[in-house]
Amino acid sequence: MEGYGQFCPIALGAEVFAERWTPIILRNLMAGCARFGEILAGAPGLPRSVLSTRLRRLERDGVVQRSVSDGTPSYRLTPCGTELAQVCLALGTWGARWREVRPEHLDPYLALWTLSTLVGPDALPRPRVVVRFEVTGHPAPNRYWLVAGPGEREVCVHDPGFGDDAVVAADTATLVAWITGRLPVGQAQRAGTMTITGAPWTVRMLGEWGRLTPFADVAPVRPAGR
Repeated sequence: MEGYGQFCPIALGAEVFAERWTPIILRNLMAGCARFGEILAGAPGLPRSVLSTRLRRLERDGVVQRSVSDGTPSYRLTPCGTELAQVCLALGTWGARWREVRPEHLDPYLALWTLSTLVGPDALPRPRVVVRFEVTGHPAPNRYWLVAGPGEREVCVHDPGFGDDAVVAADTATLVAWITGRLPVGQAQRAGTMTITGAPWTVRMLGEWGRLTPFADVAPVRPAGR
């Protein structure tokens, strides 16, 4: 990215942060992604070559630290990068308040991948939880398994073979609204846009999962002129 040639701290910061894909890479690192493939999985459309270039640039700028274990590189945010990640959160708050989710933004895999990064040990009532999602009105693949447990968080398109604790059926718009904290599970069930098959504890758990996003309490504002 060509610099602005200005001493202004906003310009200097934008030279690092405002490059295409960089905020998404920072978001994924902040979510706990460490391996190249993990970062890539949470950024549909990001070419591998661009990710390599961006990671090298972020490492050179002191935002990311690269290490190698058993021949496999991994990445983590430095203190500098951790502070820059707060800009991502501020940007997300603004986006949740002022921007609208449009049909072209509705990707069921990315929605469930995002959810998987939010589900920590405190959100699990048992060591491993498997929830199958049937995405209605969406072309294949439209069946996903979210597996969450100590050291594992994965969204699979094939049955992982652990058995399903719950089955959720919903369209993509409902999934996104739930995961972003805009639609409580109970409201979606009453509206008939989401059904949950499972023990009562799974319904309570899924209700809590819909509040995990850091933007759950950001009230949307409809921009003037729309």
